[in-house]
Amino acid sequence: MKRLVFIIAIIPFITSCLKYSEPKSLSLSGEYVIDKITYQETDGEPSPQDITYLTGSVYYNDTEIPPLDTIIVGETKLHMDYSIIRFDPTPNQFGGTDWYTEYYYFVHGQRTAYDLGNIVFDCDGTRRVWKVVDDSDESLTVRTSGQWVDGTRKSVILSLTRIGP
Repeated sequence: MKRLVFIIAIIPFITSCLKYSEPKSLSLSGEYVIDKITYQETDGEPSPQDITYLTGSVYYNDTEIPPLDTIIVGETKLHMDYSIIRFDPTPNQFGGTDWYTEYYYFVHGQRTAYDLGNIVFDCDGTRRVWKVVDDSDESLTVRTSGQWVDGTRKSVILSLTRIGP
């Protein structure tokens, strides 16, 4: 009888302690608009700096290469499918969009529900690594791996909103 009471008393502790969450499958395909940029300087300055660019602002980085050097927040678009990331859209005569800059990418390191991996692509001879911070149905947040400029690490967080297929 004591054993039965003990087992009944311990069952809620055993069954309620574990929560399994399956790793999330990234849903990167679609057309996005960059609607917020947070620029961060760390590692080398006495105090870290954050600058946020909202819709209507222009983010310019002279150490970056096109098309990522000048971003008009709220207007700059990109498109991703399962293997290609595209920049520089131009509407065509049939109502669609032609994308003039394309790079092949792959997702590396997606291990858990909390580590969504990195989007890796080579852009004009240099490798770009974007850490996927958040991926929801209608938005994507990525953080660049950063650049070291004059002893300061500069990183950018891009907040993207999905606007089409």
